[in-house]
Amino acid sequence: VTSLRRPAQRQAVVMMSDDAVPFSRMDIRVGTFRRAWAHPDSEKLFIEEIDVGEEEPRQIVSGLQAYYSAEDLEGMRCLVVANLPKAKLAGVDSFGMVLCGSENDKAKVEILLPPDDAEIGDRVLCGDDDDAAATPNQVKKKKIWTKVQPRLALVDGIATCDGLPMATPAGPCRSPTIQAGPIS
Repeated sequence: VTSLRRPAQRQAVVMMSDDAVPFSRMDIRVGTFRRAWAHPDSEKLFIEEIDVGEEEPRQIVSGLQAYYSAEDLEGMRCLVVANLPKAKLAGVDSFGMVLCGSENDKAKVEILLPPDDAEIGDRVLCGDDDDAAATPNQVKKKKIWTKVQPRLALVDGIATCDGLPMATPAGPCRSPTIQAGPIS
């Protein structure tokens, strides 16, 4: 029966499947690194305080030491996945994830940047999709991040999901120099 439907109807059926989670179920926010320091028990991790427009900065642990210095991060703008469940990395609580683009099997990794005019706390959306973000518990139970993340990629330096630009109200988000590669 599906083969008799018009292409738009087939696409609608696919979009309604359990595996096709809307990008907007993830709460991705514009942030600014306020502080960053080396994790005392790891040569790969930083502990960061990132302002995403909430009352207090978020503590996030990121594996960026091979690509940035703590001084490079402080004051830098970024994109934060804000509705991941709390995680412990090397014994330290992390309340989100910094989105990065990479190339050559992570030989080069860059923090994704919002547009210059984006405001701290602006939500990053994709296309006309503006569903409410899932709670951290929903993200975990329904495996939402694991369904959305593989669909993210850099295309001509622009962060995309399913080929559509990831954007704030001020415009699309991008990588500083990487033109093509995965986002994680």
